[in-house]
Amino acid sequence: MKPSITNFDNLGNEERGSVRPLKRHCVRTKYGLLLLFGWSFLFSCSKKDELNPMPTSLITDGNAFITSSRILNQVYGLYATFKQTGLYGSEYPVYSDIRAGDFISTNLNPNIGALTYQCVVESGSPEVNLIWQQAYQLINGCNVFLAGMESSGRKVVGDSLTGNYEAEVRGLRAIAYYSMLQLYAQPYMKDNGASPGLPLRLTPNAGLQDYSLARSSVADVYARILKDLDSAETGLPLKYGTAVMNTTRLHKNSVIAFKTRVYLTMGKYDKVISEAAKIVSPAAPYNAGGAGGVANALESDISTVFKAPYTSLESVFSVPFTSNDVPGVPLASYYLPVLGDATGLGTVGQGQYYLYAGGIIADPQWMATDKRRGFIFTTPSGGSAGRQWLTKYKVGTPFTDNCPVIRYAEVLLNLSEALLRQNGDASIVDAKNLLGVVRHRSDPSYVISAATTPDLLDAILEERHIEFLGEGLRNTDLMRLGLEIPAKSPAGSISVTAVPSSAANYIWPLPNAELLYNPGL
Repeated sequence: MKPSITNFDNLGNEERGSVRPLKRHCVRTKYGLLLLFGWSFLFSCSKKDELNPMPTSLITDGNAFITSSRILNQVYGLYATFKQTGLYGSEYPVYSDIRAGDFISTNLNPNIGALTYQCVVESGSPEVNLIWQQAYQLINGCNVFLAGMESSGRKVVGDSLTGNYEAEVRGLRAIAYYSMLQLYAQPYMKDNGASPGLPLRLTPNAGLQDYSLARSSVADVYARILKDLDSAETGLPLKYGTAVMNTTRLHKNSVIAFKTRVYLTMGKYDKVISEAAKIVSPAAPYNAGGAGGVANALESDISTVFKAPYTSLESVFSVPFTSNDVPGVPLASYYLPVLGDATGLGTVGQGQYYLYAGGIIADPQWMATDKRRGFIFTTPSGGSAGRQWLTKYKVGTPFTDNCPVIRYAEVLLNLSEALLRQNGDASIVDAKNLLGVVRHRSDPSYVISAATTPDLLDAILEERHIEFLGEGLRNTDLMRLGLEIPAKSPAGSISVTAVPSSAANYIWPLPNAELLYNPGL
C-alpha cells in the first residue's frame, strides 16, 4: 500500500519534505511498532528478518530515531495528536464554552455536549473520558519522543535540532496539562494549588504496570507546566521561514504568550507582567517587534484573524485544517445554523448551539457600532426567527477554519489585568491603554468610562468575554476567579441552574477509564 502525504498540510512545503503519516501494517517481523503516541509490539515469527524487509513508512522501536526525517515525522505526529477531536480539533474549546453561560443547546443530545452544557457530567460521560484519554495520549507521545531523543535521536540530528524538537514537544505537553486542569481540577487560587490535580506522567507508559500513579497537587502540575514552558522558551527558534509555520508551530513568542495565560490563571500577576514585557512594547502600538522574533501584533481588522489564510500576526498559535484533514468537532459545524435558520448567511452548519439571549450579547456596553457584532447572525424568519448564532468560524462543510489556541489580543488583556491587580490605581493609565487598543480596534468610538480599579477590572473582564467568545476562554476566566457558572434560562427550552464554585459539579470528575486502570488513585 502506498502511503499518502501527511495531513498536517499547513506546516509548509519546505518543512514537510518526505514526511509521511505512520500507518499500522500487518507484517511478519520481530520489531516493535512505534505509533504516534507510544510503543506496541507485533507478533513474532520464524522467518528471518532479511526475508521480510520493512515498508519505508513503518517506524519501529529499533529505527524510529535513526534518520532526521523520521524524527521530524514524529514531531509532526504529535501536532496531529494535539489537533484530534478531544483537544484542539476542537472538542476542548467547545466544551469549555458551552458550560460557561453564553450558548444554548438546540437538542440536548448527550453525544454532542449536552451534559457539559447542563453541568451534569459523570465519570462515564463521553466527553469526560474522551478529553482525558486524548490529552494523555498526547502526553504519552511526548514522553516517548523525549525518551527516544535522549537515548538515540540526539546523535542523529545534533544538539541544535534536538533542542528545537524537544522544546516543541515540551510546549505541547504543557498545553495539554494546562487544558486538563481547567476541567478536572479546582482552581489554583482556591487554595494556592493544594487541591488534587492530575497524575503527572513524565515517562513513557509501556504497559499496564505503568498506569498506577496518584494525582499530584494542582500546584505541582502547574510547576511542571511552567518548567516545560521555560524549557521550551529556551530551546525554540525565534521564528520559522513562513507565515504558516509561524502560526501553526510553536516558537519563542508562542510559549511566552502561553505563560502569560498560565500565570494569570494562577494569580501570579507579577509573573504575567515580566513575561509579557518580553513580547509587548512598553507603549502603543503595543507589539512584539524587534529582537529577531515573530512581530506579533493586533490586526487592524478583527475579521481578518478568522479568514484564510489564518496567518495574521495576531494568531500567535492556532491549529490548521484542510479538506483532507478536517477537525473531529468543527467549530463552524457546532455554531453555525442549519439551512432553515441561515437565510442570508451564505453558509450553514449543524446548528448545535446558538447564543443565549441573556448572555454577553445582551451587554449594553457591547455597542452596535462594534465590528465584532458582525460575528453575530440573527435568523430573520421562521420558527427560529430572532435566534442568534456565532459566525466567527464560517467556512462551510467540511468546516476547515483554524482553531485558535492563543492570540496576541489575549496577551494584551492578560497584561492589562495583571498590571491592575498587581499595582492597583498606580497602573490605571497603562491598564486602560492596553484595554483601549483591543476595544478600539473594533469600536473606535467607544469611550472607556471606568475610572477606578474595580470598575476597570470589570471592564477588562467584559472585554475578554466579548473578544474571545467561542474561543474556549470563558470557562477559565470564571474558574480562575472563583465565579459561579451562570444560569441559563432560554425561552422555550430547559433551564440550567447556576453552579457555585463550592458545588461538586463545578469541575469534572475523573473518568471511568482512569478509575479502572489506575490503582494509584
